[in-house]
Amino acid sequence: MSKCRAGGCEVECGGGKGCGCIAESDNPDICNCYCFGTEVNPRGFTFDATTLVDVSINDLPLAEVAVFLTSFQRGRLLAPAGRMNERISLDLKRKPFGSVLKEVGLLTHESVAGAKRTIGLLTFLAGLGIGVLISSLTLGKRRA
Repeated sequence: MSKCRAGGCEVECGGGKGCGCIAESDNPDICNCYCFGTEVNPRGFTFDATTLVDVSINDLPLAEVAVFLTSFQRGRLLAPAGRMNERISLDLKRKPFGSVLKEVGLLTHESVAGAKRTIGLLTFLAGLGIGVLISSLTLGKRRA
């Protein structure tokens, strides 16, 4: 029997099914709970990455955690394929929603795009630095 509770919501799931609950920390009536295989977010709540939330997850596979948490945000989530069956249990209080996603190992599409831009910028700057170094060495040899 799995039990989860967050804010003003709680659930008990039988049959070996895991559960998840999420609530807005500062407004605990904005909450929802889920048993594996049931409707995820019937009230249509969404949270921004900075919204403080309380989250309780008990014995859900990462794939189901991704389904559960995706339903509370507007973007897409990416999950590592090799961990999809890994069982997740956690109990977090007053954490930004974006931090909860990172805590369980999920990435937003935007965070991946941002990381790619950062890598591109760093590669450009490294190339520029190497170019300046080579130019200065070449000029130094010509003067000697």
